[in-house]
Amino acid sequence: MDTALAHTVRRDACPLRRSFVERETSEAPTPLAQLLRTREDVGGKGGALRITLLMTLIWVNARQPYSTSRVAAYWAELLGRDDPHGEGARAVRDCLHELDDRGVIQLHSKGPRTEIILRNESAPFTTDGGPTPYTAPYGVEPYIPVPRAFWTEGLVAKLSGAGVAMYLCALALTRTDEHEFFIATQFFENSFGISRSSRKRGLAELAEHGVITTRVQEQSMDLVTRRRVRRNVYRLTKTYRLPPAYKAAQETAKDSVDEIIQNLITKHDPKP
Repeated sequence: MDTALAHTVRRDACPLRRSFVERETSEAPTPLAQLLRTREDVGGKGGALRITLLMTLIWVNARQPYSTSRVAAYWAELLGRDDPHGEGARAVRDCLHELDDRGVIQLHSKGPRTEIILRNESAPFTTDGGPTPYTAPYGVEPYIPVPRAFWTEGLVAKLSGAGVAMYLCALALTRTDEHEFFIATQFFENSFGISRSSRKRGLAELAEHGVITTRVQEQSMDLVTRRRVRRNVYRLTKTYRLPPAYKAAQETAKDSVDEIIQNLITKHDPKP
C-alpha cells in the first residue's frame, strides 16, 4: 500500500467518540457494531469499508463546516484500496451512499460534485428525527484518539471489519500510560457487543499484523475445578498506541503564558 497521501494529512489522531465504540447501560448495539453488520442485522462483507471510511472522513475533516467535496478516488487511496481510480473509487462511492442511507453522513449534490456532510457518529439523529450536525468532541464528550499510524502504516487496508472493531476496542481498553488489556468475557460483551467469533478473529489479525503482543498470566486457583486460571494479556505495540491527549489551541496558549509568567517570577524573585 502506498501511504504517501496519508502522510499529507497532518492531524495526529482521529477523535472517535467513545460512545461510538462502547456502551454504558443500553442493550442496543453500538454504532460500531451496527456498521459491522449489514442492514439486515447479519454479518457480511463491507463492514471494514463502512467503518474505516467513516473514520477517515472524521480524520481528514478537522475544521468546520465538517464537510468535503473530495472525489471518491481520494478516499480510496487513503484507504489503500486496490485500483483507487477505478474499482476502488466505485467501492467508495457505493459505501458513501450506504452510509448516507443509514443516516451516518449526508450527501448533497453540488453540480458535478457531491458534498459529504458529517453527522455525529454516535447519535446521527436528534430526538425528533432530524440530523445531528457533527461537532468535534474535544472537551465535551469522552473520545478515543485513533493514531494516524492506522493510516500512515497501512493498517487501514489490512484489517477485516472484525480486526478494525477489535483495534478500536483495544484502544478503548487502554490508556496513554497503560498499554495492556485483557478480555473479561461478560464485561466485554456488555460493553462492546462484539461477538465471540469476531473477537477471536479480530485479535488474531491484530497479532498477525504486529499491532498487539500476547502473554499468558496465571491467576489464583479456581476453588471449584482446583485448576490454575490463566488468561491472555494483550499489549499494544508502540506504533499503534493511544497518542497523547489533544490540547486545544487556547489551552496550549494559556499554558505558554503561564510558563512565561512563572519564569519571570522565578527570575526576579530575590534570593534568600
